[in-house]
Amino acid sequence: MTVSKAFWKIVLKNIGTIITYTIILIVFGSLNMSSDSTTQFEADKPSIVIFNHDEERGITKGFIKYLSENAEIKDEYEDDDKLKDALFYENVVAVVDIPKDFSQELALNKNPELKLRSSSGYAAEVAKVLVRQYMSTAKSYASLNLSEDDLAKKVESTLSDSTEIEIKSKVDTSKYSRATRYFSFANYSILACVITVICLIMSSFNRVEIRKRNLVGSIELKRMNGILLRNSCLYSAMMWIVYVVLGFIVVGLNEMWSIHGLLYAVNSLIFCVCATTIAYLISSIVKGIGAVNGIMNVIALGSSFLCGAFVPAEYLPDSVLTFAHILPSFYFIDTNNKIMAIEDYGSSSLLPIFINMAVIVGFCIVFIIASNIITHKKERLA
Repeated sequence: MTVSKAFWKIVLKNIGTIITYTIILIVFGSLNMSSDSTTQFEADKPSIVIFNHDEERGITKGFIKYLSENAEIKDEYEDDDKLKDALFYENVVAVVDIPKDFSQELALNKNPELKLRSSSGYAAEVAKVLVRQYMSTAKSYASLNLSEDDLAKKVESTLSDSTEIEIKSKVDTSKYSRATRYFSFANYSILACVITVICLIMSSFNRVEIRKRNLVGSIELKRMNGILLRNSCLYSAMMWIVYVVLGFIVVGLNEMWSIHGLLYAVNSLIFCVCATTIAYLISSIVKGIGAVNGIMNVIALGSSFLCGAFVPAEYLPDSVLTFAHILPSFYFIDTNNKIMAIEDYGSSSLLPIFINMAVIVGFCIVFIIASNIITHKKERLA
């Protein structure tokens, strides 16, 4: 049996493993894309109960109006016990007690006591901010000796001012977030498929009885290693083609049939080459087939968790990301994120992407040199 036939026979034996990791990519990659973020934002209104013991005039009237516009006012809680339960279960996040003569005392630049009870959590903090914002604005105008109505108008005018935001981005980067998440999650599948299969093949050829048989055979060891390397590269290229084609299906033709899509594909191709060199390095170190799966899981799962394939990098601690810089997966995933953020195709936008790709190529060279050194040392010892 020729070396190439033996190589592809082992690949076919492990076709179930390849299909399994491909299905994982399709299923979990699709789920990852379904949790896509949006660029639109709409603030949630906190639920507030107001007890007004003052006349509804002047600053009191303006305060209640302001809260009504920025919060959801609940008026069905008259019983104190029910109100405490509502606060506990966060059906209501804040209770505002407006004291008697509140408007008059504030207009006279006094400091009327406004009682505020709140629950915990984000919505309660929003309610507190609303109250503090109105009160601080009202107190800043109170020193001007204005009438109650004039004071209320000044506060309303100030708080009604808004800032217009203009988005300068020429490209809707969220359009490519699905592709980014797909290819970033592919970090796990690429490493798992390439490392597992190539390591199993190399371990099979490196078994003592197989190596002795090959040494007395007609084919030279150097030539056999060259054939294995070519077939390994061909196998990795086939896996890359499969994952890119799946990208067109899962992500969509519009996103992939673009310069962005081309950059995603090139980045994943370079990473497939890197995964191949990692597999060769592991094969030069590990003797037994049984250890391959364990090492593969450590590398594929570990790098996916640490570098942002499973959890977006912005949610990871800085210490984790600092450590992740020593892994090629970090630069692969970081490149995907940079591709998503491209607004134009100038040198300033593309240079960071090409630098990351060059770093991955650097990892490939290091892994090749290391595996050659280890292999030569083993051959001398043998």
